[in-house]
Amino acid sequence: MPKSLTTSENNILRPEDFDPPLKRKKPSVPYYWTVDELAAELGVTDRKVQYDVKGQPRKNIPPKLKAYKAGMAFLVPEADALKYIWQYRQRKQKS
Repeated sequence: MPKSLTTSENNILRPEDFDPPLKRKKPSVPYYWTVDELAAELGVTDRKVQYDVKGQPRKNIPPKLKAYKAGMAFLVPEADALKYIWQYRQRKQKS
């Protein structure tokens, strides 16, 4: 996120900052978002979010989202997930 004009600190996104509000009420893993939760929030498929997490080596597309692998699931830290949702919504509004 860009820095605030009045302070030198980075702006921090919070779930309350989103309009329309986020659909997720209670996280399945505290402080993390799963790929399924992100996909449901954005209205896209799980596969699209997984491509953003893993990238596409065949097409030389690097990962766009940092995530941790926990067993068979990918966990995205809450700050990174909120930033990703914010950027996705801004991109959708422009088009």
